[in-house]
Amino acid sequence: MKDLIIIGAGNVGGFLALNQNLFNESYNIIGFLDDDINKTGKDFWKIPVIGKIDDINKFRDTSVAIGIANPKIKKSILEKIGDDFDFPNFISKNAWISNMVTIGKGVIIYPNVSINHESSIDDFVVINMNCAIGHNSTIKKCCSLAPGVNFAGFTYVDSFVEIGIGVSTVQQIKIGEGSIIGGQTILVKDVPDGATVVGNPGRVL
Repeated sequence: MKDLIIIGAGNVGGFLALNQNLFNESYNIIGFLDDDINKTGKDFWKIPVIGKIDDINKFRDTSVAIGIANPKIKKSILEKIGDDFDFPNFISKNAWISNMVTIGKGVIIYPNVSINHESSIDDFVVINMNCAIGHNSTIKKCCSLAPGVNFAGFTYVDSFVEIGIGVSTVQQIKIGEGSIIGGQTILVKDVPDGATVVGNPGRVL
C-alpha cells in the first residue's frame, strides 16, 4: 500500500480520507498539509495535520492528492509546488465512465457521476456527486463541479472554472477560463473569460 499526503484538511480532503473503500486502490494516508495554522498538529478524521503546504518537498517519494475544490486555490498551490509529484486519480467505483473518455492526473470523481463517450477530463478536476457529463465534452485543468451538474454534449469548460450546484448547459456551450457559474444556472450561450454568471437563463453579473 502506497503512502499518501493530502493537501487540504477540508471537505474534499475529508471525502478522500473517509472513503478509501470507494476507489480501486487504497492508500496509507500519513497526514494532511494545510496552511491554516489553527489546524496544525490537530487530527481531522483521525488523520493529523503534519505541516504546511511548503513542507511537501519532504515527501518527494509519497503520492499526493490536492483535496481542495476551489480552482483559484488549486492554481496557486500548483504554482507553488509544481506538478511533478505522483498525483493519483480518485475515481469512485460506482461512477460510470464510458469508453473513449480521457482522464488526466490528480482527478477526483465522486459517486454516481456519469461521463459519456469522447469526453476529456484534464488534470486536477473535481467532479462532485451526481454530475452528468454529455458526450464530446471537455473540462480543462483545475475546474470544480459541485453536485448535480448536467452538461449537454459538446460542452467546453476552460481551465480554473467553478461550476455551482445544479448548473445545466445546452449543447456546444463554451465556458471561459476562470469564470464562476452560480448554482442552478442554465447556460444557453457562451460565457466569457473571468465572468460570473447566474440565473435562468444565465446572465453575466
